[in-house]
Amino acid sequence: MFGKRGKTGKPEPVAAVPAATMTAAATNVMWRNMSPDVLHAFDEPDFPPQPHSLPIPNEVLREASSVSQMPAFFAIGEAWSQMVAHYLPRDPRVVDIGCGCGKLARWFYIIPGLTYVGIDLYAPSIRWCQKAFAPYADRFQFVHFDGHSEVYNPTGVVKASDYVMPLKDAEVDMTVCASLFTHLFEPDARHYLAEIRRITKPGGQAIISIHDQPKSGKFTGDEARIDIKGDYFRRMCADAGMPVVEQIGVIYGQTAYLLRRPA
Repeated sequence: MFGKRGKTGKPEPVAAVPAATMTAAATNVMWRNMSPDVLHAFDEPDFPPQPHSLPIPNEVLREASSVSQMPAFFAIGEAWSQMVAHYLPRDPRVVDIGCGCGKLARWFYIIPGLTYVGIDLYAPSIRWCQKAFAPYADRFQFVHFDGHSEVYNPTGVVKASDYVMPLKDAEVDMTVCASLFTHLFEPDARHYLAEIRRITKPGGQAIISIHDQPKSGKFTGDEARIDIKGDYFRRMCADAGMPVVEQIGVIYGQTAYLLRRPA
């Protein structure tokens, strides 16, 4: 994969990104400096859409979704989607909270029978996904949540702890939270766990990643990076009725857990 074009006009190779930097905490501010009214209209200019393929989001949208560099964007999305697919039932209903510009969705769409709802508070990413996935709108839905976030959506009007997901009770097989709980304060995290439990079918599952090295205490940090002690996260999940059934492992610097609603 290549990045911007050099003086010769040829694409310059993109340097590898250490896994430790592949977090939203390392995100720059390029996406904040462009008008949200036009940002969703642009695809990746160096790699235009091909027949029967999804377009690639531009560099600014990729950055808002954690990493601007295309190799890292694809590597993280592929790794997450493969991990999630390992636990999916046949014809699954999947919810992706914090979906960004479709980093996981672009891999999920090739799974037969899968239906999907992506939720994000960054409106340009949602509008781009709605356009990019329009040919698959019968299976893929993208919803903007106008939640308040000092970092990602400072004009948002809904508190995270008040948000009700646009899904029925017990309709979801799998909820994915890839680097979402790494930005939620504890009251918001507990509310999201309760909502995940509400929308999950009995026996359904969720995969959530966290940073698990708090400098002190059990739950520390700011919106750019939250760390939760592993044992405390397990207790939070149990309190919500979504106990942890497996610590899957570390995926690009974050620890992934499998939760399950009891049947």
